[in-house]
Amino acid sequence: MSADRLVCLVPSLTETLAAFELLPRLVGRTRYCTEPADSINGVEAVGGTKNPDIERIIELAPDLVVMNAEENRLEDYQVLAGAGISVHVTHPRTVCDAAAMLGELGRVTGADAAGRSLERACMDALAEVGEAVRQRSRRRVFCPIWRNPWMTFHRGTYVGDVLSVVGLDNVFGDPPEDSADFFAVELAEVAARRADLVLLPDEPYVFGAEHAEELASQSIGASRVLIDGKDLSWYGPRIPSALRRLAAIAGCADEYS
Repeated sequence: MSADRLVCLVPSLTETLAAFELLPRLVGRTRYCTEPADSINGVEAVGGTKNPDIERIIELAPDLVVMNAEENRLEDYQVLAGAGISVHVTHPRTVCDAAAMLGELGRVTGADAAGRSLERACMDALAEVGEAVRQRSRRRVFCPIWRNPWMTFHRGTYVGDVLSVVGLDNVFGDPPEDSADFFAVELAEVAARRADLVLLPDEPYVFGAEHAEELASQSIGASRVLIDGKDLSWYGPRIPSALRRLAAIAGCADEYS
């Protein structure tokens, strides 16, 4: 199967299509699709992930639109599908899911070999990290994704599985009853759960050193680490290196305090 005209509404998968050398076929992307930074600006932006310009996407006459069940809206999918446009919807919940999804994305876009290669690279990294994790103690982690209110996630999400894979046990792994994937928490509750480590990503909320100090003042986390948020949540060509970076952080008890 080959798709000569592609629109992608998922930032991490836009980066993936570029890694598949399909950028010349990409005719539309969201304004949040910023990677690869040196070449993506030549592709037309068609709005955001939650508010894409559907009329413009239809005008672009794509052979395939790539979407995600979490990042994009059902109503936008329905309009595009109703207009007769082929839509490929992704929704990985685990690293294994993401690896298989990348292989499938290669097949549906006509980049089968590239998709299989990336899928294998992800699974190789998963096996490598898993072996390292089995040889050391696991650590308890708190990882916020937002502030005002503070928000985090449970283990049943993609980001939750990433933490587990690299040897970190999410102190909010068991979600409150009937909670969404991402939910608000109070700092007093965070402190009570006694995390060994706090990971502070730079997206979707841009956490910085001042937030690490704020959490330290509340006796939260023996170690506080600023990380690239894409390592947690962007499933694509960065998965292998992201898993190795996060596993290295997880294996360091004192160096990041």
